Amino acid sequence: MGTSLGLDARVHWFGWGGLRWGRLRPFIHQSLRGRAAPDVLLIHCGGNDLGRTTSLDLITGMKQDLQDLHRQFPGTKIILSGITQRRRWRAVNPGKINKARNWTAN
Repeated sequence: MGTSLGLDARVHWFGWGGLRWGRLRPFIHQSLRGRAAPDVLLIHCGGNDLGRTTSLDLITGMKQDLQDLHRQFPGTKIILSGITQRRRWRAVNPGKINKARNWTAN
């Protein structure tokens, strides 16, 4: 498939290991500095917040930030990937984290 996922498009990958939701918008703006707004923005973030904040606070922040990003980039399709299960969670109670992950996905 290659680096563009087999799409007839230019794909740019920006990543930051350990990124937490509160730093996502500044990271996006920094990554897009000097570039045109993307046609598609795929966001994979939020898993590092589980166990460090309540699911309700995380979802509230996600909704607000996604609405703000939509207003800032009205022509951009914004896709939020699900929070994927991990073999190891850094939190003390992995069962509780998976429950929060599933609740956040709904």
